[in-house]
Amino acid sequence: MPKVYRVTLSDEQQEELYRRIRDPKTKPRVRERLEMLRLSNAGLTVPQISRIVRQSEQRVRFWIKRFLALVSFAALEDEPHEGKSSSLTREHMAALREEIEKAERTWSAPQLTEWLEKECGLHLTPGQVRRRLKQEGIAWKRTSRSLRHKQKPEEVAERRADLETLRHWRWGGRRLDRSVSP
Repeated sequence: MPKVYRVTLSDEQQEELYRRIRDPKTKPRVRERLEMLRLSNAGLTVPQISRIVRQSEQRVRFWIKRFLALVSFAALEDEPHEGKSSSLTREHMAALREEIEKAERTWSAPQLTEWLEKECGLHLTPGQVRRRLKQEGIAWKRTSRSLRHKQKPEEVAERRADLETLRHWRWGGRRLDRSVSP
């Protein structure tokens, strides 16, 4: 016969349980685990709870046992998932930043990816490089679609003065400006 796991909560623990269930910051998975505890406290068995929350009996038993072992709602939280560390180290990022700041050319993410492969032997995608540059706050130069950098400031000022003169020019006694059509 399987061992019976039952949660019995004190009044303070029940208040804490209801507060956590109603808290909008509580993740849905944690809220489901809190519901398992609430149902166990109400006297339901693991198979009954399993049918209500639509989880396996094994999963329900796992979370109830975990709560009973630690007697803490923190036991229901997800543990952090570390994941694989990036092959793009701080030293690589420093070298990349230095190369970008030389300002000898403009860069695109695929070109930076090629440079990293050639210089550091790293095989990354342009998307990975783009994300890391953004995380590090590094702005790289991209080819501009504007000709603003080729304009001469004195010519721009002269053309603006011409436009201003045309705006105030009178045609047939009427002043031409943005609000009046010719």
